[in-house]
Amino acid sequence: MIDRKSGFFLTPNEVAALLRVSPITVRQWAQKGELPAELTPGGHRRFDARAVEAFAQQRKISLAQRRGGAHKILIVDDDVTFAEYLCELLGGVPDDIRTAKAHDGFEAGRMMHTFKPDIMLLDLRMPRLNGLQVCLQIKADPQLADVRIIAMTGYADAEQIREVLRAGAECCLTKPFGIKKLTTALALTVTKPHKPPRHIPCGS
Repeated sequence: MIDRKSGFFLTPNEVAALLRVSPITVRQWAQKGELPAELTPGGHRRFDARAVEAFAQQRKISLAQRRGGAHKILIVDDDVTFAEYLCELLGGVPDDIRTAKAHDGFEAGRMMHTFKPDIMLLDLRMPRLNGLQVCLQIKADPQLADVRIIAMTGYADAEQIREVLRAGAECCLTKPFGIKKLTTALALTVTKPHKPPRHIPCGS
């Protein structure tokens, strides 16, 4: 499993863009053991950015410019208080982060195209359109499939968790959780001591 304390982890498509090759080539390198990869609990390959840089140096590959700007995280939870709590937790992380909130699956679907998140924190139990349905829809859309999905639940139902992992979520966090589990799941670096959460404006 991934120990995300070591740094940033990249998806196969992100690695392909950095190395200027196809995702198929990245997958072949990983299968041959030439490019180290780790598996998330959902069975998805992730690559340590430092290992990718070392691989590029060995192969004399010039890395493409990585996309700049903030990590964009969409928090999807019908519990308004808990969604705000997550915003405050993320406000204490030193990484450059932008957050937005959606309180049901339909709103989340709209914001996928307007906010264009890199990562979604997705509650499984929501009215109208639940988290599993949202996950299935996102992963079925080629334009959205690369969005990382971290599921959340207040009810540790083993079958429900297995279903969302099969649908494409990387892992499932059991509520309540704190900053350590959150940053580990998100693969964010914590490079300085975490300060108590501060209230920050959170996108809606």
